[in-house]
Amino acid sequence: MNKISRRRLFSAAAPAILAQRGPNDRIGVASIGVGTRGIYLLERAQECPNTEIRVICDLYDSNLKRAANAARNKQAQTLKDWEKAISSPGVDVVFIATPDFWHAPMAIRAAELKKHIYVEKALCRTLPEAKAIRKAVKDNKVILQLGHNQNSDPYYTKAREICRSGQLGKVALVRTYIDRTSQWPEWQFYTAYNINQTPQDATAQTIDWKRFVANASEIPFDVERFFRWRCWWEYGTGIAGDLMSHQWDGVNMILGMGIPETAQTMGGLYFWKQDRDVPDQWHAMFEYPKKELNITFACTFHNRHQGTNTYILGRDASLEVNTGWCRLYGAEWKPENSKKAGAPDYEMKRGELEVSNHIRNFIDCVRSGETPRCGIDRAWEEVVTVIMSVESYFKERKVKWDPVNEQIV
Repeated sequence: MNKISRRRLFSAAAPAILAQRGPNDRIGVASIGVGTRGIYLLERAQECPNTEIRVICDLYDSNLKRAANAARNKQAQTLKDWEKAISSPGVDVVFIATPDFWHAPMAIRAAELKKHIYVEKALCRTLPEAKAIRKAVKDNKVILQLGHNQNSDPYYTKAREICRSGQLGKVALVRTYIDRTSQWPEWQFYTAYNINQTPQDATAQTIDWKRFVANASEIPFDVERFFRWRCWWEYGTGIAGDLMSHQWDGVNMILGMGIPETAQTMGGLYFWKQDRDVPDQWHAMFEYPKKELNITFACTFHNRHQGTNTYILGRDASLEVNTGWCRLYGAEWKPENSKKAGAPDYEMKRGELEVSNHIRNFIDCVRSGETPRCGIDRAWEEVVTVIMSVESYFKERKVKWDPVNEQIV
């Protein structure tokens, strides 16, 4: 865990576990990281009944000010010290929307203090971190929800229903895509309100750079690395954790196939080459020989013709799903489907199925003690798959999962 000491993470006696809460009990929230994603989570969290933002934590002054203005509770405390934010009195749950390399220390500490956890994807960067998070969550009996919203999306929920009905027949292949681009390089996120230009007030005086790099290499202040951290391996897992994890987890939600037996990845820097060391193309294949199933993922940042989509290919029918549609197509090889010219047999209508949003599901489970839709076991499957893909890329070969020893070989 780099320079965050194990003593700080794993010591410190914790208070008694947070009791289940009734619908009228108020839940106190600490929002850690309130940039482009974090402020969205803050706003959605306070929309949940009897849920209050009590602590806001970020390293950038303008983020803190924006989030404080957005919070309905005008008495919410603003901090730059994440450990104080987590341990603050009145905090029952912690929302973590920081760069990925901070997920493990924060999630582990929150679990030790019996605070329930909503953490953005990918869960973390390394297998030891993933094992430590899982252990902390399970040992302390807290709830963790990983921020894969497909688990609470009506279209994905309908897709799972269709697959379970058997209409697709034998599914042997799933193809997933995220192709995206624009006039500026991908991941050029600065603030929630200005995504492609460095804020003029973002300086060494308004950003606590020392805290940012406390869990990474000590380098001089770099505003680009602060905002565009996804572009460097030291702070995240590139396309694998930021985008591929979404598509793979959506398939896992539908099919429940779990950790792949093998993974193989190819990629590289082919178009956007400056100011980054993570690839701008990523192509992965996950094999499930015992299930006679392959899952593929393809991504490029120089063209978006394919867009974002998932194709679940059965012998008797095919399913096309993303967060905007769910379409079922009869098998083209069947004579009765030969004249349909690609028209779906079924297309889900907006509003056809109602599903509570991902954050509401988390808060509801904090109250009830039930397992959330993307809880710690699903989060474990996600992060192992992400790390397998990354290791395959660096080792330039196929890697295998050893489920007995829980190692990538």
